[in-house]
Amino acid sequence: MDETNPQRYYDRRRFLTDVAAVAGSVALSACGGGGGGGGGSAPDGTAAASSIVDIPSPDGGNRYSLPRPALPDPASSGIDFIVLVTMENRSFDHFLSWVPGAEGMPANQQFTDAFGATHAPFPLSANAAYGYQACAYQDPNHSFEGARTQLASGAMNGWLLTPGTSQNQGDLLPIGYYASSDLQFFSAVASNYTIGDFYFSGILTSTFPNRIYLHSGATDRLADTDDTSSLRTIWDNLSAANMSCNYYFNDVPFTALWGDSYVGISHPFSDFLSNAAAGTLPQFCMVDPAFAGEAQGVSSDDHPHADIRNGEAFLDQVYEALRTSPTWDRTLMIVVYDEWGGFLEHAVPPTRPISNNELALGNDGKLGFRVPLALLGPRVRAGSVTRYPFDPSSIHALLQWRFGLPPLGVRGSDPATFNLAYALDFTDAPRTDTPAFTVAAGPFGGLCAGATAPSGTSSVASVDQAQSQLTTNPTTDPTADRFAELRTKATALGFPTGG
Repeated sequence: MDETNPQRYYDRRRFLTDVAAVAGSVALSACGGGGGGGGGSAPDGTAAASSIVDIPSPDGGNRYSLPRPALPDPASSGIDFIVLVTMENRSFDHFLSWVPGAEGMPANQQFTDAFGATHAPFPLSANAAYGYQACAYQDPNHSFEGARTQLASGAMNGWLLTPGTSQNQGDLLPIGYYASSDLQFFSAVASNYTIGDFYFSGILTSTFPNRIYLHSGATDRLADTDDTSSLRTIWDNLSAANMSCNYYFNDVPFTALWGDSYVGISHPFSDFLSNAAAGTLPQFCMVDPAFAGEAQGVSSDDHPHADIRNGEAFLDQVYEALRTSPTWDRTLMIVVYDEWGGFLEHAVPPTRPISNNELALGNDGKLGFRVPLALLGPRVRAGSVTRYPFDPSSIHALLQWRFGLPPLGVRGSDPATFNLAYALDFTDAPRTDTPAFTVAAGPFGGLCAGATAPSGTSSVASVDQAQSQLTTNPTTDPTADRFAELRTKATALGFPTGG
C-alpha cells in the first residue's frame, strides 16, 4: 500500500465520457477456519483485469489528493481489537445528510417518476404513510440492472424509474430521507465520534455480492444466490497470520456461503455479548444484525421494511457492550452498510479495479452508491467528519496494516486504496472518556399489515428483491425471506442457527 501517492482529480465531464479450495479441508490455528483458495478457474483469474482502472468519483473534489498521514508502528497504535458491524440497505443522503460538516443532499432536487410527475425529497418520519417502516410501499430496487437505471450515466436521477417503484404511482419511498431526530444512535455518533461521508460499497448491486466483498475483497456473483464460494477471505489471512477472529450473528450466518469452512468461528450474538463483558473478544470480529423478517417488518438490520429505530437500538447494544468491556481502551468499532438499498444519493460512485474472474461475470468495476460509515473508539476524534474516499478495501487495508496481513483481492495491493486508519487520531493521546448514548431500546413497529411472522426453518427460493417477479401490488409478501435458503443451508452444515 502506497501511503503517499496522491490521486488525480476527475471532473464530471471526463467521467461521463469516459485456485478453488475445498470447504472445511484445512484446520487453521488462530481463527479455526478453513481456507478459501484463489477463487478462479483460470491461472490468472484473480489477477487485475487490465481494462478496468481507477476512476475517482467526479464528485470527490480534492478528496483523492488529501494527505496520507504517516501511521504509527501497528503494535503500539493503541488498536488491538477491531469490530465491524454491517447493517443493510441505506444510502448516505437518505440516512445521514443532516450530519454537520458532511456532504449532504444538494438543495432543490427534483426527480421524475415513471408517470411523468416530478417530486422533491421529503422527510419520511413526518409523513404518516411512510413513517419508520413504509410497509405499504415497495422495497426500493437495488439490483445490478436497477442500479444502473438509478445511476443514469452519472445524472443520478433514476430513483423513481425502477421496478416495482415505477409500477406504483405515488410510491416515493426511494427519495424519502430521515433526520437527526429519527436516528438516536447516529446522532450521538456524530457528536461524540467520527462519521465518514465518502464511503462506497464494494459493487453496484445487491446484498450478497457486497457482503462477499467485505469478507473477500472480491465477489463471485452479481445477485443474491447462495452458491458455495471458494474465494479467499479475510478469515483465511487472519488465520495464516495467527490472529484470532470470530464472526457473530443473530439468525443467519453469512459465512455459510463458504460451506462449512467457518463453522468453528461463527457464533451466536449472545456469545459476542458475553465475550465483550469478559474481555475475551478476538482481535477481529464481524457482528451482523437479525436479518429474518425484513419483508414482514420485524428484522433489526435496517432493510425495508424494518423499523429503523430497532436498527438504532441494535447498534447501541453493540456499542454499549464494547464501551463497558475491559478492552474498550484498545478497541475500534466500525459501522458500515452493505449497500444503498435503492435510496437516493447524489455522489457518483468511483470505478475500482476488479479481477479477471469478476470481469467475466459482467462486473464493470463500479462501486456501490455512498453509504453510512461510523467510527467509534478511543482513537477516534469527537464530532468529526472524515472526507477520505473509502470502500471495503479500506477496511482490509486497516487490517492488513494492523495485523501484518497480505493484500486481499486486487484492490488490496492497489496504491489508490485509502487505508481506513487515515481517519483515526494517532497524534493526540487516546481518549479516556466513554460516552454513553441515549437510544430507546424498543422494540418498535411490528408486523406489516397482512404479513405473518417469518418461519425460521422454511426454504424459500427467492433472491434479494425478486426483481423479475415484482407485481403492481405493494402489499408485503410474507414468504419473501431472501435469507431463508441460506439459513436452511447453514443449519444443514452444522452452524448454530437454532433452526
